[in-house]
Amino acid sequence: MTAALLGFSLPEFLVITLIMAVATVVQMALGLGLGLVMIPLLALVSTSLVPAPAILSAFLVMAAMVWGRTRLIDRAEIGWGTLGLVIGTAAGVAALLAVDPRHLPRVFGGMILLAVGLAMVGLRLRLRPPDILGASLVSGFMGGMSGIHGPLIGIVYAGENPAKIRATLGLYWIIAYGLMVAMHALAGRFGWADLVRAGLLVPGIVLGYVLAPLIIVHIDRHRMRIGMLTVSVIGALALILRG
Repeated sequence: MTAALLGFSLPEFLVITLIMAVATVVQMALGLGLGLVMIPLLALVSTSLVPAPAILSAFLVMAAMVWGRTRLIDRAEIGWGTLGLVIGTAAGVAALLAVDPRHLPRVFGGMILLAVGLAMVGLRLRLRPPDILGASLVSGFMGGMSGIHGPLIGIVYAGENPAKIRATLGLYWIIAYGLMVAMHALAGRFGWADLVRAGLLVPGIVLGYVLAPLIIVHIDRHRMRIGMLTVSVIGALALILRG
């Protein structure tokens, strides 16, 4: 059995599959939350599954979100998002040379909580180029500094059409994860072993993909917004506790 050959027992493989199924359902239903679910839980099973194998497997989830839905994606929005991610990621990597990153998760978590608070009182970020660019700059900077992009972009899209959110954020995260892969590759942190271990996560992704429509059908615009804000708060608290 492949799992046994890679050093995982059958019970461990089943746990990995369950984790990825849940993470995939959350991501495909809300447009974000994959990393929040899979990274810490996979790390409990084995640190060899994060971050590289988990990041590589994420591309399948995001591709499934985008497949057949490209007509829902606004190119201008993705353009502003990509610009912010590129500049933010580069700045985050460069800042590692001059800034002590140990306390940054708390700072980032506080920023996300502030944005959620503004959203709850009605002063939310909106789907405009300055807001998309700003959220993406911060998200890219967080990714470059800590490897965690944070769900800030989700707050910008909260309240939009659920189908559009899933398609747009699917492509957005493909770009974000692509930049992260490039960063890790340049640092020599990716190898063939990571690609093979990523294969262990695929059955869970397939199971989550099959189950996701059963959840998605019950999510309207209001529930989507509440779900995205909830995931954002959980992500922010995780960053603060990690810090």
